[in-house]
Amino acid sequence: MEIKKCNLKTKCDIGGCKNLANFSIYNEQETKPILNICEKCSKEIYNTLGKINTPKSIPAPFKNQKKVKLEAK
Repeated sequence: MEIKKCNLKTKCDIGGCKNLANFSIYNEQETKPILNICEKCSKEIYNTLGKINTPKSIPAPFKNQKKVKLEAK
């Protein structure tokens, strides 16, 4: 998948949006774009995907420490 700047004056493909497209999304095998989107819609897609795909946080180093027990001989 590849995102390029849109060179043609085309309308945004997102339903209900009447802005002109700023970006075109291409598939690797095809020469014509799959989707043309404007800057406003691209920001909304970015924010929505960011809410869905949040990475797991790393464990805190000060919680749940495993203590080494010394055995008496």
